[in-house]
Amino acid sequence: MNEAAPLERLRVEITPSHITGLMAVVISAYFLITHSNDLSIVAASIYFTLACTTDTLKSKIPNLLNACLLLAGIALSTLTLGLHGFLMSLAGLALGIGLLILPYLMGGMGAGDVKALGALGALIGPYDLLQVFVYTGLYGGGLALLHYLFKTGFKNAFHKGWLSIRLLVLARDAHLLVPAKESSGKNSMRFPYATAIAFGYYSFQYWGAVL
Repeated sequence: MNEAAPLERLRVEITPSHITGLMAVVISAYFLITHSNDLSIVAASIYFTLACTTDTLKSKIPNLLNACLLLAGIALSTLTLGLHGFLMSLAGLALGIGLLILPYLMGGMGAGDVKALGALGALIGPYDLLQVFVYTGLYGGGLALLHYLFKTGFKNAFHKGWLSIRLLVLARDAHLLVPAKESSGKNSMRFPYATAIAFGYYSFQYWGAVL
């Protein structure tokens, strides 16, 4: 009987997505503790703790989480500012969806990411969401690059390329430069965008507006 098989099933590959997701959860817990008197930050911190966990581990943000943040955002805004707060919450929701609808239609992210930004917009309003979106774009670009380099095995690919060039010089066979085709799934290059949104939100809370 092969005793190594169960150990192979238990082995989990640690990726940059796991590390950044854990960082987002830790930051969420920090803001939850240090800003416990601000209901808006408390709601967002609870949400990001759960959303970043599920998005990192299962590549999915549950609709229930997005719905809870949406309802919390509308309720808090309405209780605080009345009708104006309600309208601003709806405007934030619309802006959040509008900002990510094109990347979603192009296949760059999942529907849960679009709903997440929309729900956050309902919580913080359109102006603050626009600031968060700028930060999120910066973090998203960095995380996408990190994820791409990890998924494509940048160091390994460089080593193979250098080896091919050396073989070409020695054997003088141009076919050695043709890279081997690698299998790729539809979502193979997707990374947890909830982490980028969380980093964007907390950066705005810490550093303030950029526009």
